[in-house]
Amino acid sequence: MAESALSASDALGIAQRVGQWLFDLLPVGTGDRTHWTGLAAFLFLGTLVYAFNRKSIREKGFTGLAAYLTPARIYLSRSSLLDVKVFLANKLFQPLRAVVSRGVQFVIVAFVADAVGTGLHPGTDGTLPVPMLFLAAFVAALAADFAYYVTHRFHHESPLLWPFHKLHHSAEHLTILTAKRNHPVFDLLLDLVAALFIAPVIGVIYGLFGMFDIATLFGISVFFAVFNLAGGALRHSHIWLDYGPVLDHIFISPAQHQVHHSLDPKHHDRNYGLMFALWDWAFGTLYIPQGREQLRYGVADANGHPEPQVHTSLVTAYAVPFTEAAHVLRQSARPAPAAKAGLAK
Repeated sequence: MAESALSASDALGIAQRVGQWLFDLLPVGTGDRTHWTGLAAFLFLGTLVYAFNRKSIREKGFTGLAAYLTPARIYLSRSSLLDVKVFLANKLFQPLRAVVSRGVQFVIVAFVADAVGTGLHPGTDGTLPVPMLFLAAFVAALAADFAYYVTHRFHHESPLLWPFHKLHHSAEHLTILTAKRNHPVFDLLLDLVAALFIAPVIGVIYGLFGMFDIATLFGISVFFAVFNLAGGALRHSHIWLDYGPVLDHIFISPAQHQVHHSLDPKHHDRNYGLMFALWDWAFGTLYIPQGREQLRYGVADANGHPEPQVHTSLVTAYAVPFTEAAHVLRQSARPAPAAKAGLAK
């Protein structure tokens, strides 16, 4: 009898790879911000909000819990369907992002660890002391969050970079996948800046202890796990959850990030932070809601005048930012009128 061309172990291996590929297409994963804890908290906290406000929610036309958590008018809208397309297409760029950011991070870690004194060497059989694990997780979370604030704000304030973040803000509805509605250029720059801020932290700890580790919960940084469980996935949703004026000075609530997407002029360029509101508070970009606010989303100027929707397909979502950035470069390269007049003389 001829041997089977495909053994049971080979078939199992193929099934596992296909299963992993299919899992990677879901809006959850092993990363900090895509971890399953975020989706679990979305369902749990959304259910709590519905339970405590059922009467008023039903008066708004929602017929039940499922209709409230994932309303068809939002999740089947053209804007939300583009969220899905961008999310799936961006999977193609993940290997490039990983290679570039990890390469930069490795170089910085090696340099800093060597400068600290011990240099890179195999870790010991033990682990870092528990207080050090939490300190490492906290400092790394602060570094990652500040990197996000800097990158995010710079994209808003730089005419050249704004087109690449404008895609995210062009969403007319907020869904879980709107968090992934990012241009690959924005994602790559965010990864690079994050590496620049986080790598020195890793390098110092590696140099001192010969290893790096952090406190984790459910397999991710304990601080990102808490961020997810506190409603991180609700940031891009229609569900309003505010922490109150005291905590809003320390942490960015889902409501505060929804305000960041608002067309209202008083919300323009506010609340850049990811987890911590400290950076916005320190640099004057913090906005704290005084109660439930009615918000409209999209792109508008500082006076609240909406701009036309230019991201209507995956092609325009990827191509238009380059054409708009090129226009900015051409405009900046042109001599000012006064300079032209001087040359004419």
